[in-house]
Amino acid sequence: MFCVYLRRICIVLLLDKMFCIFCKTSPMSCVSLAVLEVRLKDGAHSCEGRVEVKYQGEWGTVDDLNWSMEEAAVGCRQLGCGGATDAPKGAHFGLGIGPIWFRYIYCKSQESAITECSYPSVKDHRPEGNSHDKDAGAVCSALELRLINGDHSCEGRVEVKHQGKWGTVNDLNWSMEEAHVVCRQLRCGAAVDAPKGSKFGPGIGPVWFRYIYCKGQESVITECSYPSLKDHRTEGYSHNKDAGAICSAREVRLKDGAHSCEGRVEVKHQGKWGTVNDQNWSLEAAAVVCRELKCGAAINASRGAHFGPGIGPIWFQYIYCNGTESSLMECSYPPLKNYLSEGLSHDGDAGAVCSALEVRLKDGGHRCEGRVEVKHQGEWGTVNDHSWSLEEAQVVCRQLGCGAAIDAPGGAYFGPGIGPIWFHSTNCKGTESVLTVCGYPSLKDHRPEGLSHDQDAGAVCSDLELRLMDGDHPCEGRVEVKHQGAWGTVNDYNWNMEEAHVVCRQLRCGAAVHAPKGSKFGPGIGPIWFHYIYCKGQESAINECSYPVVMDHHPEGHSHNKDAGAVCSALEVRLKDGAHHCEGRVEVKHQGEWGTVNDQNWSLEEAQVVCRQLKCGAATDAPRGAYLGSGTGPIWFQYIYCNGTESLPTQCSYPPLKDHRPEGLSHDGDAGAVCSALEVRLKDGAHSCEGRVEVKHQGKWGTVNDLNWSLGEATVVCRQLGCGAATSASRGAHFGPGNGPIWFKYTYCKGIESVLTDCTYPVLKDYRPEGLSHDQDAGAVCSALEVRLKDGAHSCEGRVEVKHQGEWGTVNDYNWSMEEAAVVCRQLGCGGAVDAPKGTKFGPGIGPIWFHYIYCKGPESAITKCSYPTVKDHRPEGHSHDKDAGAVCSALELRLKDGAHRCEGRVEVKHQGEWGTVNDLNWSLEEASVVCRQLGCGTAVDAPKGTKFGPGIGPIWFHYIYCKGPESAITECSYPTVKDHRPEGHSHDKDAGAVCSEVQLITNGTSQCEGQVKMNISGRWRVLCASHWSLANANVVCRQLGCGVAISTPRGPHLVEGNDQISTARFHCSGAEAFLWSCPVTVLGGPDCSHGNTASVICSDSRQLRLVDGGGPCAGRVEILDHGSWGTICDDGWDLDDARVVCRQLGCGDALNATGSAHFGAGSGPIWLDDLNCAGNESHVWRCPSQGWGKHDCRHKQDAGVICSDREKLRLRGGDRECSGRVEVWHSGSWGTVCDDSWSLAEAEVVCQQLGCGPALEAVWAAAFGPGNGSIWLDEVRCGGRESSLWDCAAEPWGQSDCKHEEDAGVRCSGE
Repeated sequence: MFCVYLRRICIVLLLDKMFCIFCKTSPMSCVSLAVLEVRLKDGAHSCEGRVEVKYQGEWGTVDDLNWSMEEAAVGCRQLGCGGATDAPKGAHFGLGIGPIWFRYIYCKSQESAITECSYPSVKDHRPEGNSHDKDAGAVCSALELRLINGDHSCEGRVEVKHQGKWGTVNDLNWSMEEAHVVCRQLRCGAAVDAPKGSKFGPGIGPVWFRYIYCKGQESVITECSYPSLKDHRTEGYSHNKDAGAICSAREVRLKDGAHSCEGRVEVKHQGKWGTVNDQNWSLEAAAVVCRELKCGAAINASRGAHFGPGIGPIWFQYIYCNGTESSLMECSYPPLKNYLSEGLSHDGDAGAVCSALEVRLKDGGHRCEGRVEVKHQGEWGTVNDHSWSLEEAQVVCRQLGCGAAIDAPGGAYFGPGIGPIWFHSTNCKGTESVLTVCGYPSLKDHRPEGLSHDQDAGAVCSDLELRLMDGDHPCEGRVEVKHQGAWGTVNDYNWNMEEAHVVCRQLRCGAAVHAPKGSKFGPGIGPIWFHYIYCKGQESAINECSYPVVMDHHPEGHSHNKDAGAVCSALEVRLKDGAHHCEGRVEVKHQGEWGTVNDQNWSLEEAQVVCRQLKCGAATDAPRGAYLGSGTGPIWFQYIYCNGTESLPTQCSYPPLKDHRPEGLSHDGDAGAVCSALEVRLKDGAHSCEGRVEVKHQGKWGTVNDLNWSLGEATVVCRQLGCGAATSASRGAHFGPGNGPIWFKYTYCKGIESVLTDCTYPVLKDYRPEGLSHDQDAGAVCSALEVRLKDGAHSCEGRVEVKHQGEWGTVNDYNWSMEEAAVVCRQLGCGGAVDAPKGTKFGPGIGPIWFHYIYCKGPESAITKCSYPTVKDHRPEGHSHDKDAGAVCSALELRLKDGAHRCEGRVEVKHQGEWGTVNDLNWSLEEASVVCRQLGCGTAVDAPKGTKFGPGIGPIWFHYIYCKGPESAITECSYPTVKDHRPEGHSHDKDAGAVCSEVQLITNGTSQCEGQVKMNISGRWRVLCASHWSLANANVVCRQLGCGVAISTPRGPHLVEGNDQISTARFHCSGAEAFLWSCPVTVLGGPDCSHGNTASVICSDSRQLRLVDGGGPCAGRVEILDHGSWGTICDDGWDLDDARVVCRQLGCGDALNATGSAHFGAGSGPIWLDDLNCAGNESHVWRCPSQGWGKHDCRHKQDAGVICSDREKLRLRGGDRECSGRVEVWHSGSWGTVCDDSWSLAEAEVVCQQLGCGPALEAVWAAAFGPGNGSIWLDEVRCGGRESSLWDCAAEPWGQSDCKHEEDAGVRCSGE
């Protein structure tokens, strides 16, 4: 283009975003157009506000002359904020400050940045009379994108969310280029097709895009050209032309390197792994691969098949990256196809070597503040503060798990570092999960370029804690966040199910079922920390979401009337219909109902997470296609995507939970998992807490390779074995080489995990075939820790000391608080903490300082269950005994107040010399039982909530208590810090109570409901005299104990007698009283009783028995109903004699099998019995000898089950030999048949194998062996073929059939 410039003819050129003027008599002069940054300021979020442009290092505004939706659309596109929904003028978002850089802008709306529009010279236009009263603004709608109605999440109809509503894209101009951008934005790899004409069915709602024009290399569709977003149906467009896309989800890996972060670059496309040709391959491209794999920075970009030639296709002819992309799919490259046919060979395969970057904060007051340092190539270095801001600091804080950034100091605020300056600059949005996902130039030491440590960047973080308050349980309530030591709330602006979902996931409360707004759980108090939060719904914690700077937003006019809340459904997981409780169909309990997981995307990674949650060790198989039988009920998960290292499926990515059957999914695609429960031991050491680390997998003991083995990993092993702290992490087969498999190639632990399976590790297999040997077996030496309080006034206060390696040492008071002191007090049985003194209040200790710090949540039972760094003497690091931590504990007193007697009433606890109450959150019979036991008041018969005994006064000491039931005192239960919770909004309207029975029966083990009657009189237990003891008296005792009605009042030696004192009290009950002490009583003149003449009773027993989750009433997990609660039996000592009693009691015939290890799934509620020892002839299972009612040391993974004979009676009738005929089953006391609906060779195989008749030859239909008679017990039977019994297969409920006997099923088996 020619122009006249200073009366000379000049040429104007646009060269790579440079505006250049070349005149004949002057050198070329160029000005960069790329220097202009754009932002939206003072809006409610980052995608609305006053338009500001950064020019010559200074932010300025845009005058609203000619400002319209077209100009706003370009601003929104440039910011990646989707389409424009408004273009306000007249300083709608307030007056800006500084220059007015643009007098006007004219755009066509299809430009990708405002510098591509037309505008006069960029300068400050205020001297020309322009003012900030006319600053232009923009309101954008950040566009979300999805593919709908395809076979998976990476194919389907293209839909865009605009103004809160999903709509479609018209297929005008639609081609592979546009589809390519859609696939790239969704991280679904490359486009393989761009279907038009509503191939995936017509959509509903708006048609937002009339057309889109892309070059194919854009990263998101908002970078393409398109007209203004609006509903184009009014212009005659219909959903018959909705555009679609089919993508090939692309995975990336590094192969044949020494570890997972180096090797040949391979990409999975169209289901096949292939390589990348090294044409144009550079460190920038390798950096993108390393970033995508979260392997840190690239340190080499090898060419020429450095890691050996690959096999299969060469998918990439070349790739061009600038180095800041987050994945390879965001780089530029030609269409993906196999380039082997064009002459390329694997001799030119590209490779990458990455250095996984570690990050730390150094020389701050605590681990969450300090100078930012990065470890690269084995050396720690710093980050230059060029472009350093809160956004970059936010990413560092998030990566370190330190919550939100509250400051981003530059200028070596925490002192100059030493060594390399690895980062010249960083550019983060603030929402990235790790620093390596941000943009930055190549990592190298920038000191030779003139940078110095005077400009080292720093970060100050505030670790965010999260809780739900004032709901009915800990998984619902008002969302509260702890920041800078104070709890505050979240404003409900933008609050929806995605945000609630992340809250529920972070709290391990399962899926969100509701995201209430408007202070549904009552207004909070204190700061409003979050103006808004924006989550995609798949993040693992809220600090991974997007949000503005965390500060108190009260001064901005926000109030607690808009506090956000969340209601979560804690997801339970189980494996069903496998051979044992660690294999089976994956089932999830959501909204109170069990459902299944569809097998789309199901792999060993997802199965690994399920196995880890169930504490079942490693996944050995991830079967698909209902391999372990079809489930029933909802299909809750359309798909789930895990990387394999998560601890719970709820930490993986998945779409909203709902029943996906209406969308066409069926139980034929149910996913399964087969796990191998891992045991750990230390072998060939001097004692059981040192030795070679060995793991039992698939029934075989094997070893752990010492790659990456350190004290962090050894600490977890020691913790898992209950052996205290790790003192050494030996390598090189220090305890001798093991034998057998090498199960672990490596493990990576942070050191705070509770078991080894919580760490990160590759798939478990024998790595000896890959060249590993037992010369590198890992080992561990542990030291069991003792704790004491020293130099206090009594044994429950003093300086905290820990015995490690045989020597007592102290704990540094860094991070020391009431939570840590509470754990010490609990471990020592000293009640609650009343003070957590720092600074050597009890005098300086001597010897080592074993703990640099401890971090506890408060409810842990011992300090070894808290988080802490390696236990060693920290004095050489500069720590001194001037900062020894201490604890003052208050052994809590307990009483029941305002009841009819001393063993019932409102629960009150004396703490710091003052009586207070217990909030009834989580209060149940288990907690009341512990109160009754501690007070010597017998058993709990009720656990009233809601101030049954009137509101208390004074403090509310306990926010909640969680007990298992067998504890001897409430201080052995779990509870948060003991303090007055009234300031948090709790009131005495929810004081907990307990009703204890002062009557008990001394039994001989036959039953909990028969025996000698004992009563607590004046604090002492006494037996009652049988003189004048009546059936009416006995009836009251049975009722009081929840044992039904009295059957008899026997006397004789068959009941327990002891040396207890005998009471001479005589009761005169009518039989209708609720409690024995409610009856009239007189006292005999003298004791005319002997131990052979004491009151006794046999009650009818109100307990009930059932079998559940076994497919019928005569098989399943054993459950007993007592006091309104169903509970289970522990499998300790469980055998066929015990099972026979259960089967007989239920009328289910004899016992065939006594199952353990929660074979029928883990139950819930109490565990009523343990160490059962039945003779086999008892009438009730609870009359067998045991540890005692409610006493156990088990978990529900040890629930006992039975299979009774009436459950699996199976026979063949009407055939010409024993192993062929009509299939008949026994149920409810009679034989019946099976309908042939869905009957196939798979079902026949199960029948033949169950009868010992060999493999099935034929599945026979239509009553080929003659019609049966009686009931048709089963219909729609569906087996996988591997089940051990027909009862393990899915079917319609027993007796529910629409068949006739002309449809009776039969089999022909190979056996005779």
